[in-house]
Amino acid sequence: MKTKITVICENSVYLTSSLIAEHGLSFLIENDDTTLLFDTGQGLGIVNNLNVLGKDIHAIRQIVLSHGHYDHTGGLFAILKDRGGKIPVYAHSSIFNGKYAHYAESGNLTEKYIGLPKERAVYEKAGAEFRLIKGYSSLTEKISAISEVKRPSGWKSWDARLKQKINGEIVDDPFLDDLSLVIETDSGPVVLLGCAHAGIVEILHDISLHTGYREFYAVIGGTHLNTASEEYTKKAIEALKQFKIKKIAPNHCSGFEIECMFASRFKNEFYRAAIGDVFEF
Repeated sequence: MKTKITVICENSVYLTSSLIAEHGLSFLIENDDTTLLFDTGQGLGIVNNLNVLGKDIHAIRQIVLSHGHYDHTGGLFAILKDRGGKIPVYAHSSIFNGKYAHYAESGNLTEKYIGLPKERAVYEKAGAEFRLIKGYSSLTEKISAISEVKRPSGWKSWDARLKQKINGEIVDDPFLDDLSLVIETDSGPVVLLGCAHAGIVEILHDISLHTGYREFYAVIGGTHLNTASEEYTKKAIEALKQFKIKKIAPNHCSGFEIECMFASRFKNEFYRAAIGDVFEF
């Protein structure tokens, strides 16, 4: 069986009016190893979109959360409730930290909570069996996760809006929980990103360090380059070329300008990744 990756939640949809677009992200991975849900969107479309796309929620055997923001975790409770029963949910422990956004609004500093919508105990009561992982971890025979990505000394997120609250104090979010997947496929290794808050350049190099891979067949998902500097965006393009990517499909938090730039730079190697789009490897 080939590996099939279907976009379930994303910011855009082109296939049918029955699908719901939202600022969120979710992928369904199907292979002979497992049926795995990577992220759950913000909860507006996850159950509807799975049903419209003909996916059996009860067939999902594992859930992985890329980080603790609401647009990736907001649909978790709906999935647990609809599916019923116990299910392993893989994530880094930092997803439970209070996640906040700080931004200026009408000349004033506004603080907005952007973390998990519910308490951990609520998800556990609904069937979530949290399995906290870090570093490079094997989830199945063909799927691994990477978090606590190695970064240069003094590294900070370029999106200064994103914070976390620890013991009542707002601090910069180091995004230790930023988690990506590495999937072994017949075509070659595929990297699936949540938001790449740890940096797409750093993620690819750290995966290479752990696996020895010098090439990746595809990179799909959020790159969060919409707020990155021009210099870092150039580094990202160089890294993708260095790793000889055959398919690049940025979506969600990548931003329209970045997607257009990638389409221009990568041409036939660029792919759309809107709701309902399917990648087979």
